[in-house]
Amino acid sequence: MVADQILFIGRRLKNLDMAVQIDWVLRSAHEQNVLFLAGRSKCDGYHKISAHQNGKAADLLVIGPNNKGTLMLVDPMEKCPDAWKEIREHWVEQGGEPMISWDPCHHEVS
Repeated sequence: MVADQILFIGRRLKNLDMAVQIDWVLRSAHEQNVLFLAGRSKCDGYHKISAHQNGKAADLLVIGPNNKGTLMLVDPMEKCPDAWKEIREHWVEQGGEPMISWDPCHHEVS
């Protein structure tokens, strides 16, 4: 399911000169706790387990050009909101969880 979504995102963003980058897929409890302590997650990895710890989530980031013409991470909600809405709707249609407002690149299955 995640592989299909990666391909869907890639095809949808290609015409916008953007691409998908696979970031976090599977995390250890320690890695999750480091993110939690840094304020980057609501799950501590030990008492509250992240879907990343059991292979049920992936962070799929968007890469696009900046004003200098080089590639960088971009916020899909700003740079391609219509495409991102379509991408997220496709994910839910395929059985994925809806988008988390504070983490739009997080793709999770139940």
